[in-house]
Amino acid sequence: MPRSTTQGHDRDVAALRSELAGIAVELAFIRVERRLARKYRPDQPRAPAGQPDGGRWVSALSGGARWMSVNSGGQAVTRTEEAMTEDGSRVLSIRIRANARADWDAQHTVTAPDGTRTIFETSGLTQTIRDGETGEILGRSTLTADGAEPEAFVQPARGLPGKLGQRIWRTLEAAGTLFSVLAGRDRDGERAVFAAPASEYVLGDAEDARAIWVGAIGQTELDQICPRNREVQALADSVAAEVRASGDYKTAQDFGNKVHARIAKIVNGRKDPNFVAETSYDPATGVDQNSGAKGSLRLDLLERTQLSTVCVYDHKTGNADLRPTRAIDIISAVRKRFGLGYRYIMIMIKPKL
Repeated sequence: MPRSTTQGHDRDVAALRSELAGIAVELAFIRVERRLARKYRPDQPRAPAGQPDGGRWVSALSGGARWMSVNSGGQAVTRTEEAMTEDGSRVLSIRIRANARADWDAQHTVTAPDGTRTIFETSGLTQTIRDGETGEILGRSTLTADGAEPEAFVQPARGLPGKLGQRIWRTLEAAGTLFSVLAGRDRDGERAVFAAPASEYVLGDAEDARAIWVGAIGQTELDQICPRNREVQALADSVAAEVRASGDYKTAQDFGNKVHARIAKIVNGRKDPNFVAETSYDPATGVDQNSGAKGSLRLDLLERTQLSTVCVYDHKTGNADLRPTRAIDIISAVRKRFGLGYRYIMIMIKPKL
């Protein structure tokens, strides 16, 4: 066997052993976290990227998740927050503000149940997605009024197409997990969005991850991308308040069903083909289905803009978070329904009661 082949085999074996060891450690952490039943751990900050100890755990100072960077002249402020989803995935978020006037920069590390780590780094409206083990860039895009626009980046030599396809698919899963967590953290003045490219998600297609964008944006940016988002939020708020005041519901699920039904009646009563509610599609083909059809995927509200963008609003009236797989399923079904000429933005709407 040629020496170069032997060396390559040894590297692969070493990498595999390292990955298996990492998975074992991650599984141990997951077991401990589940026993402790702690969803958020803001008291365990990490040093921000760019620092000599970037990414490492640091001692919490007074104030828990807030601490000052030693290299910033006392100006930079870092906040960390960690969450774990139902499937055991973990999301560690680090947000850095250089000074009071600067925009927030964010880094989110998504660790899947099997230990696979994917890092989403956002600077302004440009996001870079990296392999959490190698640091390799998997995708880079900028969020615009037309959705996520891919950016050029230097790509290292690629491995086998099958392995690449699997990594791209894992990136999509990580994006769905991150969106689920960020949507549950929506704060005043910010809204989590999942922006998907015009191309279809196909396992093994190297283009899939290059124009994914997941993160929190301000109201001004959201208005440019999905102009009717304020209208959707106001409608959800008013309808939920009406149903709550009426007392005409028996359970939390019944409350949610009535809110959805009333919103759909109001929206569809306007007869606007670019603003529709309670539509159902075949998830495999995107073909319209009757409401409640077996195996169909129901979408709460769709806004089709003049900028070739489809905004998908998913209403949540209870405390349950959006399942990561649902985010991927919804985007995939809508893409099949409207075709490749559109870009897709997903937003979760929670009534403010």
